[in-house]
Amino acid sequence: MNHMSVPQWRPFLSLFAQELTQTLTPGLLGRLMHDTGVRFARQYVLAPAGTVAEMQDVMNHVWRELQWGEVEIDESEIRLVLTHRYAPLRAVFGAENDRWAGAFLEGVYEGWMQQLGADPRLRTTMAGAADASGTMIFSFGA
Repeated sequence: MNHMSVPQWRPFLSLFAQELTQTLTPGLLGRLMHDTGVRFARQYVLAPAGTVAEMQDVMNHVWRELQWGEVEIDESEIRLVLTHRYAPLRAVFGAENDRWAGAFLEGVYEGWMQQLGADPRLRTTMAGAADASGTMIFSFGA
């Protein structure tokens, strides 16, 4: 949603995204955003959580504070599915940059899962491009 991004930052971030895509390969962009997400997770340390519902609550506490949407976590036998709604990434970087912009949230969720005790070998992967509202779906686990 466009209201999720601050208007004075949109021109800068749009031009910054253009510069990044012209200067770096998609792989390097994804790595940069992923690493930035991991750094974000270290800065925004979660409260302890023992259940999936508690994990969702502590993550959403951070997202609400920053007006970065919300996450819903669904559990399966071998992975968690994280649906992040209303992320401002598409609004500020553009739909054409969903893949590398979404790597930021991959890094955040990996970092947070490790904080909460997950095996560091487990990864977060984005299931596809964001939809028009900025919803992104991620898988965490095997």
